[in-house]
Amino acid sequence: MSSIVTKIESQKRNKDRVNIYINEEYGFSCSAELVYYHSLKKGGKIEKEKLQEIVKEDNYIKGKSYAIKLLERNFKTEKYIKDKLTEKEFDKECIERVLIFLREYKFVDDFKYADMFIREKINTYGRKKIKYLLLNKGIEEEIVKEKIYNIDCEKEKNAAYKLAEKKYKIAIKKESSLPKINKKIITYLLGRGYSYEIANFVVTNLNINNPIKKEEQEKQEHHKELEDIYNIAEKRYNIIIKSESNNVKIYRRLSNYLLRKGYSFDDIKKVVNELIY
Repeated sequence: MSSIVTKIESQKRNKDRVNIYINEEYGFSCSAELVYYHSLKKGGKIEKEKLQEIVKEDNYIKGKSYAIKLLERNFKTEKYIKDKLTEKEFDKECIERVLIFLREYKFVDDFKYADMFIREKINTYGRKKIKYLLLNKGIEEEIVKEKIYNIDCEKEKNAAYKLAEKKYKIAIKKESSLPKINKKIITYLLGRGYSYEIANFVVTNLNINNPIKKEEQEKQEHHKELEDIYNIAEKRYNIIIKSESNNVKIYRRLSNYLLRKGYSFDDIKKVVNELIY
């Protein structure tokens, strides 16, 4: 049955394709080239069924070519291809045919994509972040769960440790408080998708040889040493004052005594001043 072409208009998003209206109603979309090839024009008669068949095949070929072009540089997810074809206003039937072709020839494989993505991101993100990114790319949840479950825990911890080391080197330039630095590193790792357990484990082990922690430990040890010097000096002081009342002479005798014990002059000066004056 012949019908009348009542309108031919270019698509807004893709000027290479047009919408064909038949008998004042939308009929189908096709390549602008096809319009010229079949000499379609407003008011012209066409066999609707035959032309729809031609247009359907034309759309499929163009959709397939476009999808393959998208895959030239790197691997893509099915959702990415589907979204791009939808943006180009290919119909659902055409898109599904293209996806079937791509799956058949392994041009798209979401299982393989997930594996590749994890290998690429495991050194910069934790499993929570990777899971979120994969789901956001349209990978089916069951596939994501399987792949996330198979991530090596030790590899994840090692990656988190390296990131924490880099973050620490930056943090110590602006912050001297160890608790605050630890908090910043934990917050950073959580933001990268690592669990609190991994973040806390990494920070705890990272601080074993932490210069700030070592400095605090040295301060504590020095304070303990000063207390020991003070106790020794106090005992000697109580002996000296029994025969000497001049503070200057007491200071000299007590200092010489402590120097002979091998203590540093700065520590002796601090202790003796505190004790006498």
